[in-house]
Amino acid sequence: MKQKKNNGFTRLSRRSTVLAVVAGLGAALLGLAPSAHANDVEAKHFGYFKNRRVVTVDVAEDFAKFVPGPPFDDDGVPERGSFFVTEGNIYPKGTIKGDGADFDPNADGAVGTWFCRGTHLVSGTEFPNARFAVDTAQAYLLPSDKDMIVTDGLEGGLGFEIQRAVSGGTGKFKNYIGIQKQELLGFNKSGGVNLRVTFVLRRAAR
Repeated sequence: MKQKKNNGFTRLSRRSTVLAVVAGLGAALLGLAPSAHANDVEAKHFGYFKNRRVVTVDVAEDFAKFVPGPPFDDDGVPERGSFFVTEGNIYPKGTIKGDGADFDPNADGAVGTWFCRGTHLVSGTEFPNARFAVDTAQAYLLPSDKDMIVTDGLEGGLGFEIQRAVSGGTGKFKNYIGIQKQELLGFNKSGGVNLRVTFVLRRAAR
């Protein structure tokens, strides 16, 4: 019974295009921009970091992998305090065109995997107008857990640019911290979110 209610919420969220960002980089063509003079080698292999680096990628959530937990309201909509986990694929910057309504989150060309876990700060019905809708931790595997960026912070709905903390990384991203800027582009054919994410990275002081 509860599962049916939750599915109803899923369909409503997809059609209204106001689903919370539930979520809410290496491999070829990541859209790396370490400076105005980034070279092809750095772009292909995600760079040999020196000081400050700016990296932008697209993220497509596979909504079939979005799993919310209680509490739910009588219609199966997650309420404040509901925990969730979800995941998707990472693509080079500009892969998702426009809002990406027809984009397949499992399309070829992915350069990594994205995982997100978090807690709802508002009920599902408040997502359309919520600047701070969920509190999440995200992991960007680029392309595997050997080269990973981890971020923490708040996420909001459509029309809000959110800044989050880059708390650390592994492999090529070891000793890097910084800021994540996140933009919700829209919703893909699975009903999941499409994100454009920019990382402004610097080496942590030793």
